[in-house]
Amino acid sequence: MSATIRKHGPLSEQDREWHQPIDVRHENPHASGQLIRMNSTYLELVDVSHADRGMMSAAGVWAIGMCAGFLSFSLYVVIFLNYLNPKWNRSDETEMLVFMAFATVLLSLSITGVVVLNRKIGEWFGYTHYPIRFSRRNRMVYVFRGDSTVLEVPWDDVHFALRVNREVLNVRVFTMCGLVLKDPENVQETFLFGYASTCKQDCIDNWEFVRRYMEEGPQAVMAAPGFKYPLPIADKRETLYQGWIALRSTYEGRPTVALLFLPFRLLFIIGRQVRHLTCKVPLWPANVEAACEIDSWDQYVRDSSTNPVGYR
Repeated sequence: MSATIRKHGPLSEQDREWHQPIDVRHENPHASGQLIRMNSTYLELVDVSHADRGMMSAAGVWAIGMCAGFLSFSLYVVIFLNYLNPKWNRSDETEMLVFMAFATVLLSLSITGVVVLNRKIGEWFGYTHYPIRFSRRNRMVYVFRGDSTVLEVPWDDVHFALRVNREVLNVRVFTMCGLVLKDPENVQETFLFGYASTCKQDCIDNWEFVRRYMEEGPQAVMAAPGFKYPLPIADKRETLYQGWIALRSTYEGRPTVALLFLPFRLLFIIGRQVRHLTCKVPLWPANVEAACEIDSWDQYVRDSSTNPVGYR
């Protein structure tokens, strides 16, 4: 899985219409719980899908559990109720062994398919998250692609726009995207970032948090809401509690929806933990870290080290 879309094509009318210039100021910057760390040198955010991860992993765990359970039960019947049963006359031994061989192959292929699918879509054996770093010092954007490469593009050269991330049952979910242009008319690569929401204004407010940091500095966003506790995932996997907080933040401000989706969220948290156990923690390459070195006297350093115990 790659955190960017390397697909060439013309700049769409919607990307032109919903373009967000970096010199246009909006009223209400909001961190929206996306912050990993911030200082005078750079702002690092989690990828747009981070809070939602775990659903496909949970489905995979359930499918593997069902297959393994059926296979275990079948083996129990064969071994304990037949071969270890002195009253068994072996009259149906051939049919039983053929069935077991067929079931074992079919279920093994099913389990393999689930693992391959989750690997392909990035749920398993990928990275715990795909960070995006906005460097104010050198006015660069760094996107951790997840394929051993990093997208590096000047902040001033990116075409930022609001975009429909997905649509389910006529409900549109918006987010921000950064378009790397090959020329004024054609897109070379795209990355999504920021807060995903059914409300455009929520996305604009989160965009303003990023824009204002880059254009005005960290002091301009220190008091922004949604910035209280940075995500404790910069160099480690999240804990069960931290994963629950991330999933809960998806429905922040919508208590009715949160209650309706509570059973699904309990399943998601299991899948989310399995996902993190199989994934690697992303590490920026040395050249990016060198370009983003933090001054020892920086008074605007914010990361999870100051969070409450249990969320560091």
